[in-house]
Amino acid sequence: MADTETVFTIHNGNPHQTLVPSLEHLLPSSAPLLRRIQYDIAHPRDTAYYLASTNLARAPDNGPWIAAYVDLFAARETQVWVYSSLEAEVDDDKHNDENPHISTFSTITPERQAVAQRQIWDLLQYINRELMPAFQAHYHKTVPSTARTSLHKVLPPHQPPAFLVGTLHTGLMQLLSSNDSYTDAAFRAGLKVHRYDVTPYVKYIFDPSIFQTATGKGHALPQGYRYGEQGLLPQHVELVLSRTHIPREPQTLLTMPSVVVYHDDDSGTPDEKGPSPVAWGFLGLDGSLATLHVEPEHRGKGIAVLLSREVMRRGMASGKYGAAGPLAYTHADVALGNKASRRVMEKIGGREWRWSVTWTVVEIVL
Repeated sequence: MADTETVFTIHNGNPHQTLVPSLEHLLPSSAPLLRRIQYDIAHPRDTAYYLASTNLARAPDNGPWIAAYVDLFAARETQVWVYSSLEAEVDDDKHNDENPHISTFSTITPERQAVAQRQIWDLLQYINRELMPAFQAHYHKTVPSTARTSLHKVLPPHQPPAFLVGTLHTGLMQLLSSNDSYTDAAFRAGLKVHRYDVTPYVKYIFDPSIFQTATGKGHALPQGYRYGEQGLLPQHVELVLSRTHIPREPQTLLTMPSVVVYHDDDSGTPDEKGPSPVAWGFLGLDGSLATLHVEPEHRGKGIAVLLSREVMRRGMASGKYGAAGPLAYTHADVALGNKASRRVMEKIGGREWRWSVTWTVVEIVL
């Protein structure tokens, strides 16, 4: 079966018929892809595709299946989310500093791994063959956006035909190697990997009980601090961009559900209308807690934890990611070595991290 080329179906016209229910059935492991598709259903992009292997309708009797959200026109931002049903079969180990191993599919039979290996490789080839030409034609007619000032080193841009796959399970990434290694991978012939996280990010899962409140009210901040009535305002976009190494378009930040925190004693600079926020957080397009930041002089007061819960509460109640309720899982990706941020995730209620992921820029060079 692993030698049979994978056939893909586009589910844009009827995602709720098969694809969304299949992903919901495998929560929380499917949360990133499910939330990205749900967000796109609420705010559709003409350049986005929801793909799944044709055996999705016959699963689980017909073995592992694979699905993806693809929008190459997202350019410097994440262009592809991938999920394999094999991810739900991995032992649900909980990890900590004493048990920091990289997540793989080693507990799954070689036969099922071989199917998933063929599927992920066929998917990357499908994207390159069927979707990349239109994006390349568009890309060469447009002028790349200018670089923005940041206090952090911003990730370098990539150009087509390379594309960025985000929050990819390290087990899937390892299946693309020819030496069965993740940290010292020799990637298969025909695949050029421009970059990937050798030291991966780790995934935290947040059950809705962590951020939903019985009264429906927000998570109260310490005295002297308040949430903004609105999310991020246009005049504060550059401030937010200057505090992150992740390249994002201003319009993306303004589109994502967000919560900002103000300090009553902060009157802002003279050329600004009103105060500047001292903390902010977003719920990413894939339902992840993203771009969480507290200015240094306001740290140590528990603001990050309360803000995170409020971002998730408001974001999941917005209707952008499907209906709120027992399936309203959210998630976060944190660099394995970033112990301070990992402690925040644990204080929020994420406990131990669940599996490891990577962002990778890949190119098909057949």
